[in-house]
Amino acid sequence: MNQSILKNLVLALVPVLILSFSACKAKTDDPVTPAKTLNKTTLTPKTWYNKGGSIVHTFKAGGVYGGDGTWKWVNNSDTMEIVMIKDDEPTYWKVYWNTDHEMSCEKAETGGAILYKDAAW
Repeated sequence: MNQSILKNLVLALVPVLILSFSACKAKTDDPVTPAKTLNKTTLTPKTWYNKGGSIVHTFKAGGVYGGDGTWKWVNNSDTMEIVMIKDDEPTYWKVYWNTDHEMSCEKAETGGAILYKDAAW
């Protein structure tokens, strides 16, 4: 009789132990944060603000920048040529990455990426 009780107890505890151990194992279905890459299709047309709003980039459709300036990609690269005011000298900005709401870029030869957002902050 004691052997029968012991056998039933073991049969009852085995599933509980299996469920306990499987609940403790590491999760593999956690969402992975996508790598931040340059996505030109979501970068424009849009207005981008740096922290404090001292630099605002307004990229409009058709290569229009701000009011009457222009923007264009240089040789289909990650560098953008921006003419802020018609007939002004161009400036060059390297764009490192962007998401729907953030962009990281720097003015060429200034040494330091700046974070921009699609709303003032």
